[in-house]
Amino acid sequence: MLNTTDFPDQPASRRGTRLRLAGGALTVTALAAGGVAVATGAGASDTVWDRVAMCESSGDWDINTDNPFYGGLQFTYDTWKGFGGQQYATTADQATKAQQIDIAQEVLKVQGPGAWPVCSKEAGLTVSNGLGVDPYSGTERASRSETRTSTSSSSSTASAGELVVDGIRGPKTNSGIETWVNRPVDGSLDRGDRQALQGEVGTAQDGIIGPVTTSALQRRVGATVDGIWGPRTTSELQGYLNRNVL
Repeated sequence: MLNTTDFPDQPASRRGTRLRLAGGALTVTALAAGGVAVATGAGASDTVWDRVAMCESSGDWDINTDNPFYGGLQFTYDTWKGFGGQQYATTADQATKAQQIDIAQEVLKVQGPGAWPVCSKEAGLTVSNGLGVDPYSGTERASRSETRTSTSSSSSTASAGELVVDGIRGPKTNSGIETWVNRPVDGSLDRGDRQALQGEVGTAQDGIIGPVTTSALQRRVGATVDGIWGPRTTSELQGYLNRNVL
């Protein structure tokens, strides 16, 4: 157990769970527990991930207090990188809230709620409700799908079997990637999927989608090559998949 005095900028009253990779294996360390109230009623957090963040970082998705933990869900550099976060930003605090939730869902698939041993209990996090949140809308995935169907303009509406070119890497885009790289299709990019994608674009198959892999993907799909996988790259990828795969 870490002592809160190791991190002088860290409020002693905050319940914190810290994700980190050590010796190649993912481990989780909990800081000393203190009382933290989870907001309810008016002004409450929108999703279970907001409640986890309220417990972890007082809901500050941009937090960086010069300790080893970053962002609303308090990722270490190695965990953020190991689960593919550097497709978005170098450290979690530089990524958007939606991107942090996206990577947290990848951690949840591997570690379960125990990756946040204190705050998952405070927030009521489960595998089901954690994965059920759409990071980009803050709603359940089914609701987002219904909204998209009813509100998409003619320029962005996809034909049957095609992807909506909206820059959002959700389950349908992930499924398109899995189809492209000849992997089982389940709408979630696991390590094997990421390795297959790296093989497709010609980079080292370590399962980590960092700047090198992202740059190679950008060259393949015709996106601006900057090593950062953001909405523009996803849009170009969606168009590429529509033209060449789906």
